[in-house]
Amino acid sequence: MKEEKKVDTSGLSLSKQRKIQREKEIKKMKRNRILLKAAKITFLTVVIVGFASVAGIKIYREVTRIKPSSDFSAYLDDNGFISGINATDVLGTFDYKGLEVPQSEVEYTDEDVETSIQSILKSHKTEDTSTETKIKDGDTVNIDYVGTVDGEEFSGGNTNGSGADLEIGSGTYIDDFEQQLIGHAPGEHVTVNVTFPDPYDTNTELSGKDAVFEVTINSVYQIPEFTDDFVKENLSDYATTADGYREYLKETNYNQKLESWISTYIDENITVNTVPEKYFSHLKSLQKYVDESNYNYYKSMYTSLSSFEDYVGKSESQYDKSLDTSVLKTLKTNLFYQAIAEKEGISVTEDDYKAYLTEQGKSEDDYTSMVETYGKSYLMQNMIAEKALEIVKDNIVVK
Repeated sequence: MKEEKKVDTSGLSLSKQRKIQREKEIKKMKRNRILLKAAKITFLTVVIVGFASVAGIKIYREVTRIKPSSDFSAYLDDNGFISGINATDVLGTFDYKGLEVPQSEVEYTDEDVETSIQSILKSHKTEDTSTETKIKDGDTVNIDYVGTVDGEEFSGGNTNGSGADLEIGSGTYIDDFEQQLIGHAPGEHVTVNVTFPDPYDTNTELSGKDAVFEVTINSVYQIPEFTDDFVKENLSDYATTADGYREYLKETNYNQKLESWISTYIDENITVNTVPEKYFSHLKSLQKYVDESNYNYYKSMYTSLSSFEDYVGKSESQYDKSLDTSVLKTLKTNLFYQAIAEKEGISVTEDDYKAYLTEQGKSEDDYTSMVETYGKSYLMQNMIAEKALEIVKDNIVVK
């Protein structure tokens, strides 16, 4: 700021001095008014820019926000193809015949089969409370216990009468605990003496200490044998004999593993050269609708889910951005199977889909309901994918 020149007024009359002083005050007031006006303009400019920025962010968010859609058949023709899209043209070069799959990735071994069967048998176990039934190695029992160290109960050492299942010989409990129950029967009370390992990471205060467990044996579980009769009674929807169910397990799990491998192959090897933007955007809207529907279903059971953001674990804007990556796999899959249908001349009808549903034990009413929910075009797209997938699977080479 320009420095004001100092004037010597000591030799002037009083009236002249007052006049000069008044002129100075007037100049100062004018200068202050100019500065105040400039400050107001600056302030208003900042406020306007600020409001414009907030409004701009809101407008941008509203424009970029993905809006859920429940119209599954949008952008699809009646035959299930993506409207106006030739999938072969928009995809890069790809193979779908003679794909080589490592046997280790799709094989369901005899050991896998027996593991599945044992799991099924255990789910049909019954409780035996007979005092004549003696516990043996490999049995699963239900027990209650109270554990003490130096006569004092310790945290976690009491079942409080709720019962605990234990497989004898599994090594689940402290060394020698399970073995001391062998030969005893339901209804018996057994004193079990053990020593906690050192160190004992679960509760370091118990490391190396001797403990006494007063155990009550409630029951011994009886696991049924896997026989033809068991299959007929419990698994008749899948097979009528034990061997038949084993074959069912092998075939079903092989197909699941193979389809999983094909899904990964599509994701990692299929390239979309020209993304059909409108259809891709719609797929994201469909996915958001599905995720929001799932959220609304689960929030009634889990009170901790207070918002959609809690359910997806991120803000809505972050979720919307993440759909670009997650939905790309869906786009690739739909284009891949449509391209195969184009090359192989595959077409489908309502009768094809109804027959497909019949194979799954569903009815005409199920078809009607599905059309109401998803639309015919979406069902036809799924049917095309099923037929194209079968072509891929039929030409797989397992090595």
